[in-house]
Amino acid sequence: MTTRHKWMTAASAIAIFMMTSLSGPAGAEGYDTSGIKVDKELAARVPERIRQAGVLVGGSDNNYAPWEYMAGDDGQTPEGIDIDIGNAIAAKLGLTYESRTAQFTTIIPALGANYDIGLNAFSITAERMKVVNFVSYTETGNEWVIRAGNPDGFDPVDICGRKIAVQSGTDHEKKLHIVNEDCVASGKPEMEFLPFQNQTEAVTRVAAGGADATMTGSATAYYAAFKSDGVLETVTPVGDTLNFRGLNGIPVAKADMELTELIADTLTAMIEDGTYGAILDAWGMSGVGIKKIEINPDPEH
Repeated sequence: MTTRHKWMTAASAIAIFMMTSLSGPAGAEGYDTSGIKVDKELAARVPERIRQAGVLVGGSDNNYAPWEYMAGDDGQTPEGIDIDIGNAIAAKLGLTYESRTAQFTTIIPALGANYDIGLNAFSITAERMKVVNFVSYTETGNEWVIRAGNPDGFDPVDICGRKIAVQSGTDHEKKLHIVNEDCVASGKPEMEFLPFQNQTEAVTRVAAGGADATMTGSATAYYAAFKSDGVLETVTPVGDTLNFRGLNGIPVAKADMELTELIADTLTAMIEDGTYGAILDAWGMSGVGIKKIEINPDPEH
């Protein structure tokens, strides 16, 4: 097979992957939580109302792969990183986990009434912490996606003059144009932007060798590289304009510190026994892992 055909085949494979998995894969994947044993000390702390129900209820929009999405033969089974984490927390506590689908904006206001927790890759913000408690559990930001082995010699320190595939209308595109203005102001060559309607097309162009790189959210980037069969890899951006990092948290009703502390301690136990890392590894997401679980951490950490 010629090099050109190899990359065309790789690009086609990634295009199929992106169109399916980033909108919701059909087949089951992720981490098997069925073998997780109950932690008796943690289980003894489950609030009575939840213990009586035997179910930990989480709110998710189930439309944000790979975090949470609908899959299965009927396309109605929630799967994703957050679903695995919810299942693992519940298993540790001797409960089952139920992911209830809801519009993203309605989840936080309904905590304590319709849902015990929220699991939807919520960004921890000072504004949100006014109304809920947050338990930190991942850290995400931006990542470059490039061809594996970096055959184009892409250097995140100096991206002036590079051919960049971008999804039109995104915050990534806006920030890249700011950096491009700095290139011009300093007498360096301008970047060449290749705009696309969706991230699928941008990643596919990179895989085919038609662009040096594309920038997207870290979860999307890590998952694309994980599923690319060695064709793609990720590179962390350099500079304050592009290198954003922020904590994601599990929201709990503000008045329910008992449950908040229990969720935090359960996640800490999952880090210590390796379950947390195994779940992230199963999704190619080790890059979003954190070492310490905190309650209501500083969002500007």
